[in-house]
Amino acid sequence: MTAAIRKQSARKIAVAATAALALLAPLASAQSTRAEIRAAITEPGHVPAPGCVVGTFERGSPTLLVAQGYADLAARRALDGDSLFYAASISKQFTALAAATLIAKGDLSLNDDVRTYLPELPEYDAPVTVGMLMHHTSGIRDSLGLLRMAGLSDVGKAAKGDALDLLFRQRDTQFTPGTRYRYSNGGYLLLAEIVERVSGQAFADYARHAIFAPLGMRSSFFLADESPRAGSYAHGYVPEDGAFAIRDSFPRFSGSGGLMLSMNDLARYEYDIERGHRVWTREVAQIMLAPGRYSDGSLIDDGAGLSYGGGLHLGERDGQQVVVHTGSAQAFRHAYMRLPDQKRAFAVLCNRGDWKAIDRLKAVMAASGVHYPGMPRTRPEGLFHSAELNANYRLSPTDKGLRVEVTSPFVEAPVIQFYAADDDGRFHHKTMTIATTDDPDRIRVKRGTTADLTLVRIAESTDK
Repeated sequence: MTAAIRKQSARKIAVAATAALALLAPLASAQSTRAEIRAAITEPGHVPAPGCVVGTFERGSPTLLVAQGYADLAARRALDGDSLFYAASISKQFTALAAATLIAKGDLSLNDDVRTYLPELPEYDAPVTVGMLMHHTSGIRDSLGLLRMAGLSDVGKAAKGDALDLLFRQRDTQFTPGTRYRYSNGGYLLLAEIVERVSGQAFADYARHAIFAPLGMRSSFFLADESPRAGSYAHGYVPEDGAFAIRDSFPRFSGSGGLMLSMNDLARYEYDIERGHRVWTREVAQIMLAPGRYSDGSLIDDGAGLSYGGGLHLGERDGQQVVVHTGSAQAFRHAYMRLPDQKRAFAVLCNRGDWKAIDRLKAVMAASGVHYPGMPRTRPEGLFHSAELNANYRLSPTDKGLRVEVTSPFVEAPVIQFYAADDDGRFHHKTMTIATTDDPDRIRVKRGTTADLTLVRIAESTDK
């Protein structure tokens, strides 16, 4: 082989190796992300255990699906993308979507008085509209709360008729309809009943024909006063006596909840939002994503800095649009977030009641390299002094927020406190709050309404 040929061969090998590395880099990155996500939904101390299914999406297509844990511990049936979960309040966006399809067709209006369709409901001080039910401004009492107040501790034993009867018995609303925001499962039960009466079909049937079938959501369905088929869904679990006990104590009727949902079907829903638009049409999207308003025209505030649209909390955080909702039953915890500006979405479905799904969602997003909107972007570190308190605060970052060591002439030993990062961009410990400022050498420390003080960074040597 001549020197020229050897050089040419070496060049080809180098190019091929570079190309191979370029292909392997994204693969390695995806494997690393998958490993981090799996770690976020794994508890090494319990094997076997229930767990979660995670889905990450970009431009309507799934980028990762990670399942960890069991749908059925006794049968050793593992969770996977087709596992059906009781979706709890994640269901609300699908109830709202069913109503939105009727509104888009002109068969229903957000401004309609609900007594047009539900004459059994008493006439209150002000009319309750369909939009008020959808946006939680109706003042209608919570149906699950009423069932529990009536003595039914396990709402899974109630029928839809029982819950509706209690709502129709209420002589007044919690406040003048349209004047306040208060999350209400009762409002969404009535919304589903209106869909049923307007469409002329059972709510579960209408949802199947109008939503699930067109989107190819082959496994998902709404419950209609019956339990899902044994072996077809993930049991819910809670810790008990060092093990896990089944708690499938969820309502068997639909509207506020009732949806049985798999992650693979949620992927088909995401595709329609971003690209398919078979059900999530432009007209429907305008209904679903329009922030609700009070009767005076002002925007709804859900108490967390967002408004409420079609079964979804929505608004702006960190300068970007956010669409989010959680779902919770005794033994199920779910969280779902869409970032429309980034064309990305994240979902966590868990069948264990002792986990906080929003924390798992934040870990999933961090593993995916995406900042959770509203969370503090930086964690202050170092020693800060307040002349007004005659105290020093030493801050050290932790996985969940900050470790704070307080020293002053008033205490013999340092006081150790742990502050958790929260969606408002600050760190919280009971009534105490620490916030960063535009100046990295200054932080704000607040205790309830007592004081809001600025602490200034000092050199470590002054603390000795």
